[in-house]
Amino acid sequence: MTNDIAIEIKNVSKSFRLPHQKHTSLKSVFVNIFNSNRTYEKQNVLKSVSFEIKHGEFFGIIGRNGSGKSTLLKLLAGVYATDKGAVAVHGKLTPFIELGVGFNPELTGRENVYLNGALLGFNTKEMQAMYDDIVGFAELEKFMDQKLKNYSSGMQVRLAFSIAIRAKSDILLIDEVLAVGDVNFQKKCVEVFEDLKRAGRTIVFVSHSMGYVRDFCDRVAVINNGELLFIGDTEKGVDVYNKINAQDESARTAAENRSKETERLGNGDARIMSFGFFDSKGKKITTLAAAQDFLVELDIAFNNPVKNPAVGIMFKKNPQENLFGINNFYEKQNFGPQRKGDRLRVKASGTLPLAPGAYYVSFSVADARSESDYEELDTLNNTLKINVDGKICWGLLSSAVKIQAEKI
Repeated sequence: MTNDIAIEIKNVSKSFRLPHQKHTSLKSVFVNIFNSNRTYEKQNVLKSVSFEIKHGEFFGIIGRNGSGKSTLLKLLAGVYATDKGAVAVHGKLTPFIELGVGFNPELTGRENVYLNGALLGFNTKEMQAMYDDIVGFAELEKFMDQKLKNYSSGMQVRLAFSIAIRAKSDILLIDEVLAVGDVNFQKKCVEVFEDLKRAGRTIVFVSHSMGYVRDFCDRVAVINNGELLFIGDTEKGVDVYNKINAQDESARTAAENRSKETERLGNGDARIMSFGFFDSKGKKITTLAAAQDFLVELDIAFNNPVKNPAVGIMFKKNPQENLFGINNFYEKQNFGPQRKGDRLRVKASGTLPLAPGAYYVSFSVADARSESDYEELDTLNNTLKINVDGKICWGLLSSAVKIQAEKI
């Protein structure tokens, strides 16, 4: 071990046993203690994780919920013991994990300040000197003589954080502190982080806010399903994290589309037989980047003659609100009259003028005589959900999307 290493994590694994039986009363808990038939499921939370954190680093740990981040912090803090492997901490460590865990709800805010200060190793004289700064930072001057049980959860965390930052530690573990409080309190937290970084303190920071991760972290570790996927440059680590999110979101969206019950409207003179959403290479997708080229294909069968088929594709931010549409009638693309038994393949391609987010897609076929005079033949309402990722492309207009058709 070299002198510049603050934390060593070597082949660390951690699992928990989850009982299959649920207890609905205190009696059932005691009865089942002696039940030899109780069964458990083993949950492997961390799997052979290894890395080192240097003294003075602002080090980020990022990953989706349930990936093992908070478990790893508790292993570093000594709350949990490892199943395999070892954790070595070189320096005095203070965890900002589950802030306020030492609070007593029956005591006042003032009494809890002194109680928590004692837990951090401060004597009464030291706490008296810090008291006004602690209360002022937490913005709780009017509430300090009320019992803590009357505080909101946000007030409690603000008070706990204000106490904890006084700790004289070499290494700080911080878990999602910036997720609480209003904008002004978060700004003060950011200023604290900047001071800690300038002071060369070692910070291990867990957050879902990639903005804060980019602003503060020198390096990051990306954990997914208990495994270390990446360690190194912050920007590259954030990219890995975003790709994991996009893949998971795509999988959820695809499953939702498979199980979706489609509302179908129209008189049946035409029928949408199939549809698909593709990238520019022809791969079927449910997620695309903003400004990424896309292709939608519809196969339509005509059960009766249709003089002027108008094929539309509508994107909605929610199932009730039309947002952006493509329609050959409005684009003055005449597909020509269709006879009974004809089939038409309609393709819409280009780039979407949509901000990042989730969208619902509807498809429709009508017989159009004018913009206000048409007969609905077949509509699949909110039949598909897609995701758009990336930066907003304000310059894109509907003219960036083209629609055409061919006989099949």
